[in-house]
Amino acid sequence: MNRIFEKSSGGIVYRKQKGKIEILLLEWENAKRAREFVLPKGHMENTETAKDTALREINEETGLAIEDLEVIKFMSKINYSFIASHREGSPVIEKDVYLFLVKYNGTADPVIEKDKRFYGFRWFSIEELKTANIKPDIHGFVKKNIQYM
Repeated sequence: MNRIFEKSSGGIVYRKQKGKIEILLLEWENAKRAREFVLPKGHMENTETAKDTALREINEETGLAIEDLEVIKFMSKINYSFIASHREGSPVIEKDVYLFLVKYNGTADPVIEKDKRFYGFRWFSIEELKTANIKPDIHGFVKKNIQYM
Protein backbone atom coordinates (compact mmCIF):
# COMPACT_ATOMS: atom_id res chain seq x y z
CA MET A 1 0.00 0.00 0.00
CA ASN A 2 1.26 3.47 -0.90
CA ARG A 3 2.26 5.65 2.08
CA ILE A 4 2.55 9.43 2.06
CA PHE A 5 4.20 11.37 4.88
CA GLU A 6 2.87 14.87 5.58
CA LYS A 7 3.59 17.62 8.11
CA SER A 8 1.10 20.24 9.21
CA SER A 9 1.08 23.00 11.77
CA GLY A 10 -1.52 25.21 13.39
CA GLY A 11 -2.86 26.05 16.75
CA ILE A 12 -5.37 27.04 19.33
CA VAL A 13 -6.08 30.72 18.74
CA TYR A 14 -7.55 32.52 21.73
CA ARG A 15 -8.45 36.03 22.80
CA LYS A 16 -9.64 37.69 25.97
CA GLN A 17 -12.98 39.50 25.77
CA LYS A 18 -14.21 41.30 28.88
CA GLY A 19 -11.90 39.17 31.01
CA LYS A 20 -13.08 35.86 29.52
CA ILE A 21 -11.09 33.50 27.30
CA GLU A 22 -12.53 32.67 23.87
CA ILE A 23 -11.20 30.01 21.50
CA LEU A 24 -11.45 30.44 17.71
CA LEU A 25 -12.61 27.40 15.74
CA LEU A 26 -13.48 26.99 12.07
CA GLU A 27 -16.56 25.14 10.85
CA TRP A 28 -16.16 22.58 8.09
CA GLU A 29 -17.62 19.36 6.76
CA ASN A 30 -15.69 16.24 7.71
CA ALA A 31 -15.22 13.05 5.67
CA LYS A 32 -18.53 11.70 7.03
CA ARG A 33 -20.28 14.80 5.62
CA ALA A 34 -21.03 16.11 9.11
CA ARG A 35 -20.23 19.65 10.19
CA GLU A 36 -17.77 20.13 13.03
CA PHE A 37 -15.45 22.80 14.39
CA VAL A 38 -11.69 22.42 13.93
CA LEU A 39 -8.45 24.26 14.65
CA PRO A 40 -6.83 26.33 11.91
CA LYS A 41 -3.87 24.37 10.52
CA GLY A 42 -2.32 23.33 7.25
CA HIS A 43 0.57 21.84 5.32
CA MET A 44 4.13 22.82 6.08
CA GLU A 45 6.15 24.14 3.13
CA ASN A 46 9.66 22.72 2.59
CA THR A 47 11.59 25.68 3.99
CA GLU A 48 9.20 26.65 6.80
CA THR A 49 9.50 26.03 10.50
CA ALA A 50 6.50 24.63 12.34
CA LYS A 51 5.97 28.01 14.02
CA ASP A 52 6.08 29.91 10.71
CA THR A 53 3.62 27.44 9.18
CA ALA A 54 1.23 27.83 12.11
CA LEU A 55 1.18 31.62 11.75
CA ARG A 56 0.83 31.48 7.95
CA GLU A 57 -1.98 28.93 8.07
CA ILE A 58 -3.87 30.80 10.79
CA ASN A 59 -3.59 33.95 8.68
CA GLU A 60 -4.65 32.21 5.46
CA GLU A 61 -7.61 30.40 7.00
CA THR A 62 -8.91 33.21 9.23
CA GLY A 63 -7.68 36.45 7.68
CA LEU A 64 -6.24 37.49 11.06
CA ALA A 65 -3.12 39.62 10.59
CA ILE A 66 0.13 37.85 11.48
CA GLU A 67 1.30 40.91 13.42
CA ASP A 68 -1.74 40.47 15.71
CA LEU A 69 -0.86 36.82 16.45
CA GLU A 70 1.44 36.06 19.37
CA VAL A 71 2.80 32.54 19.78
CA ILE A 72 2.68 31.84 23.51
CA LYS A 73 4.11 28.33 23.43
CA PHE A 74 4.52 25.09 21.54
CA MET A 75 1.83 22.72 22.82
CA SER A 76 2.25 19.35 21.20
CA LYS A 77 3.23 17.24 18.23
CA ILE A 78 0.60 14.67 17.38
CA ASN A 79 0.76 12.00 14.74
CA TYR A 80 -1.90 9.88 13.17
CA SER A 81 -2.58 7.98 9.98
CA PHE A 82 -5.62 7.46 7.81
CA ILE A 83 -6.59 6.04 4.43
CA ALA A 84 -7.18 8.85 1.95
CA SER A 85 -9.95 7.17 -0.04
CA HIS A 86 -10.60 10.46 -1.87
CA ARG A 87 -7.09 10.34 -3.43
CA GLU A 88 -5.98 8.20 -6.34
CA GLY A 89 -4.84 4.79 -5.12
CA SER A 90 -6.26 5.44 -1.63
CA PRO A 91 -2.84 5.92 0.00
CA VAL A 92 -2.19 5.76 3.71
CA ILE A 93 -1.39 9.27 4.94
CA GLU A 94 0.94 9.40 7.92
CA LYS A 95 0.75 12.87 9.38
CA ASP A 96 2.67 14.84 12.00
CA VAL A 97 0.86 17.93 13.29
CA TYR A 98 2.62 20.62 15.34
CA LEU A 99 0.29 22.69 17.53
CA PHE A 100 0.96 26.05 19.14
CA LEU A 101 -0.95 28.19 21.61
CA VAL A 102 -1.52 31.54 19.86
CA LYS A 103 -2.98 34.70 21.40
CA TYR A 104 -4.92 37.05 19.13
CA ASN A 105 -4.18 40.65 20.11
CA GLY A 106 -6.20 42.33 17.35
CA THR A 107 -9.77 43.59 17.20
CA ALA A 108 -10.90 42.57 13.70
CA ASP A 109 -13.15 39.56 13.24
CA PRO A 110 -11.87 36.65 11.16
CA VAL A 111 -12.71 36.70 7.47
CA ILE A 112 -13.49 33.23 6.18
CA GLU A 113 -13.58 32.98 2.41
CA LYS A 114 -16.55 30.91 1.36
CA ASP A 115 -14.87 27.99 -0.34
CA LYS A 116 -15.11 24.22 -0.26
CA ARG A 117 -13.35 23.92 3.10
CA PHE A 118 -14.93 26.25 5.65
CA TYR A 119 -18.44 27.47 6.30
CA GLY A 120 -17.51 30.02 8.93
CA PHE A 121 -15.98 30.56 12.35
CA ARG A 122 -17.00 30.94 15.95
CA TRP A 123 -15.37 32.21 19.12
CA PHE A 124 -16.23 29.70 21.89
CA SER A 125 -16.08 30.39 25.60
CA ILE A 126 -14.40 27.66 27.65
CA GLU A 127 -17.85 26.65 28.92
CA GLU A 128 -19.30 26.43 25.38
CA LEU A 129 -16.47 24.14 24.28
CA LYS A 130 -17.82 21.45 26.61
CA THR A 131 -20.89 20.92 24.41
CA ALA A 132 -19.47 21.94 21.01
CA ASN A 133 -19.15 19.50 18.12
CA ILE A 134 -15.36 19.24 18.22
CA LYS A 135 -12.77 16.49 18.40
CA PRO A 136 -12.00 15.40 21.99
CA ASP A 137 -8.31 16.27 21.68
CA ILE A 138 -9.18 19.99 21.42
CA HIS A 139 -10.72 19.79 24.91
CA GLY A 140 -7.53 18.20 26.18
CA PHE A 141 -5.25 20.82 24.63
CA VAL A 142 -7.33 23.66 26.07
CA LYS A 143 -7.50 22.09 29.54
CA LYS A 144 -3.76 21.37 29.57
CA ASN A 145 -2.82 24.90 28.46
CA ILE A 146 -5.46 27.13 30.07
CA GLN A 147 -2.99 28.40 32.68
CA TYR A 148 -0.97 30.01 29.84
CA MET A 149 -3.96 31.92 28.45
